[in-house]
Amino acid sequence: MTNEHEGDICPICCDSITAVGRKEMSCCKTKLCSMCLLTHISTVVEQGKAKIECPSCTQEMNSNEILYYDELPGQVRERYQQHLAQALSEQNPNMYKLCPNCNWITIIDGKVHFKNTANVFSLRKNHRPKIVECEQCKQRWCWRCYAPMHDGQSCKEFKKDRTRVDTWAKGKRLTDNQRNAQKCPKCAIYIEKVDGCNHMQCGKCNAKFCYECGKRMRLPTYIGHDAKYSLFGCKYKLFPRNRFLRYFIRGSIFSGIVLATPIALGAVIVLVGISIPIILIVGCLGVPVFMCIECKRS
Repeated sequence: MTNEHEGDICPICCDSITAVGRKEMSCCKTKLCSMCLLTHISTVVEQGKAKIECPSCTQEMNSNEILYYDELPGQVRERYQQHLAQALSEQNPNMYKLCPNCNWITIIDGKVHFKNTANVFSLRKNHRPKIVECEQCKQRWCWRCYAPMHDGQSCKEFKKDRTRVDTWAKGKRLTDNQRNAQKCPKCAIYIEKVDGCNHMQCGKCNAKFCYECGKRMRLPTYIGHDAKYSLFGCKYKLFPRNRFLRYFIRGSIFSGIVLATPIALGAVIVLVGISIPIILIVGCLGVPVFMCIECKRS
């Protein structure tokens, strides 16, 4: 019995395509290896691009086709959602946003009817909050100000009265002893960490910050927020409850580096200054002696 797809060649790897690992593009009907297509999508997503072109006809691939691609890893899908939502929100910030909890794309049309990814709970005029529930994580949040649900208060009133939210954010969860939420240092929205490390990236402004202390992370790792003995390191890395001891140790190390740097540079300059004349003298004396020895041997 002859295979229906026998003779199909993947244009990327130039190998024969098996029936199991076969993927047909909807734009040009070209048949590709599933692994080749997966590698192509992952590479483009890692480059931070929301527009992914078909590797055969260079036509832009449908975003739904990528999001619902079963073989796509969850981490790649989440990053693609972020890039896509960022691009869409720049085009129309009133229609597309990311869930502040899980970065799931939330879509709303001009008639205030939510599509696929969110459910609307309240819609009022005069800057009343538009509360939505993310289909992915079931988190309820305000569409207008990107804050947790504050039904009964306008966004302006809610921003003035942040005591209750701040108290809730600083509270600890019973499950993992982590704080409930952390405020983005750039756009001031609250972000709740589900799991993973303390390196956070805001879904609204893309600012990178530490979930534990709330400070932005801008410097390189070896001198930045993750460095235990750096002046710019996180306070929770070294004696979090003893500020004086932490400042004393980090300040002493920094002062020692500042004082030692010119001494080290001076020592290097002295060594270079001494070594150059020695090399010249040895070369001037050694070369004639070596030539004489070679002449006598010959």
